[in-house]
Amino acid sequence: MRQPVAASVSPPRYFVPHAASPVEAVPCDAAEVVHAVDAFRLDPAYLGESEWFVCTDVVGQLQVIPGSERARLPASVQAQLALHEVASGRLPRRLAATELYFFSIELVEHPADAEGFNDPVYLYGTLSGPWPGPNAQRMKGQLTVTRGDVLAGFAHATPDAFQYVKDAESRDAPRAYHALLPGDRADQLAQGKGLVLAWPAVAAELQAHNVANGAQVASVLHAVLAQLQADARANQGPAALASLELPVPSRAMAIADLELKGYEVKGDIATPRPTKGGLVGKLAGWIQDTSVRVPREAPPPEFLELARRVLPMLPGWPTETERTLRTHVLAGTQSPSRPSSNTLPPGTTAPRAPTPPPSLPPRLQTRPVGSSEWMVDFLDAHDKPGGAQPHITRLQPKPEPRPAPKPKPKPQVAKASWKMDFVKATPTPPAPTQRETSPATPGKQPGPSQPKPEPRPAPKPQVAKATWKMDFVKATPTPPAPSQQEKSPAAPGKKPDWMRDFED
Repeated sequence: MRQPVAASVSPPRYFVPHAASPVEAVPCDAAEVVHAVDAFRLDPAYLGESEWFVCTDVVGQLQVIPGSERARLPASVQAQLALHEVASGRLPRRLAATELYFFSIELVEHPADAEGFNDPVYLYGTLSGPWPGPNAQRMKGQLTVTRGDVLAGFAHATPDAFQYVKDAESRDAPRAYHALLPGDRADQLAQGKGLVLAWPAVAAELQAHNVANGAQVASVLHAVLAQLQADARANQGPAALASLELPVPSRAMAIADLELKGYEVKGDIATPRPTKGGLVGKLAGWIQDTSVRVPREAPPPEFLELARRVLPMLPGWPTETERTLRTHVLAGTQSPSRPSSNTLPPGTTAPRAPTPPPSLPPRLQTRPVGSSEWMVDFLDAHDKPGGAQPHITRLQPKPEPRPAPKPKPKPQVAKASWKMDFVKATPTPPAPTQRETSPATPGKQPGPSQPKPEPRPAPKPQVAKATWKMDFVKATPTPPAPSQQEKSPAAPGKKPDWMRDFED
């Protein structure tokens, strides 16, 4: 993996920025956000700003908006904030922190053959911060936490999950779940630094009405619980965890996974496909009896409850880091706290309002990195030749491979439009096998030696004659049919026959 580049703002200790991804300044425009995902208060308040909103923009990036700019938010976002506060019946929680980081989780990696029970977990995504402050930056990279940190982060934050309006497609009210994760050591957390608020990312096509991430949270928790249960069964861990009936977030995906492994699913039972046909294959399947039961599907609240029940089973839990982290989450109060001289250390003054940052210089052109290509550098660094493969949990659809470029056709030289007039005006020569017939003499019927001309083919409908040609076509007399005898024209100075009727 390439060495990370130094950023102007140091990220938390447990976050490693990706070297090839550019570091960007985070915009803060209340009018550009699309959805709200969280609301909280800082304790003590930062420069008089106590309430903060976490929102997403049109591309799904996280933005932090101060409460003083609530009136500039779109009406739809203001409606989401009002509904959440009324439906939850809770005031926004308080976070006792001097700096916060916000993390959008896009992929989760569980290392294989890790020693211990509370193994590390790699979270990949986009980190922005530190907030509050004028120097917040956005960078892609990897955050390292433990299995217990993931379970506790989502389980303890469940009461403060952001609620959306219930629609006809969802059984429960959609929610945006978050997790408070440690980004640094316990001594730094005690000073209110290194706190990371994380949200599992939602695909852009699923953000039409809200940013509910219940399905993504259920997938992450299921993967962590499944790894803990596998270790408990293999290493004689807690019996309650080894015998736990673990549901799945999606029964359809579980059936598809069993079919890929060679099972046939009938109802709730999946049996291996016989490798040999006939009676021998059936007898082998009966003797081995390797059928499995398809797990039932559970909603996100059940996985959050399972995470809460499994946490006490972890050896040495809660850790010092966990105890320090939870002391920074306080219940909401009716009136926001204001900074006072008593809360400041002796010999210090209240911080001054930050001056607006100068305009950023144009950034050098960097190699474009795909939405998930940068994660391959971290995954390759963790890969062991000949070892077991890690378990990957994708929160967004895997990008399809780019199709092979099609060969470019040879350019065809199109004829100029003015040449088409000459092409249309040129008569088509008759076929060489067809003998032309001489026109009949006026007043004389064609003889028997002259063959009858074949009927003219119907003109092609797609080739239209020019309008100026129609004058000549209308002026040209239509020749009589071969079977009809033409009358000789009257001699000059002689009246036609039809005029003699008037003379009589």
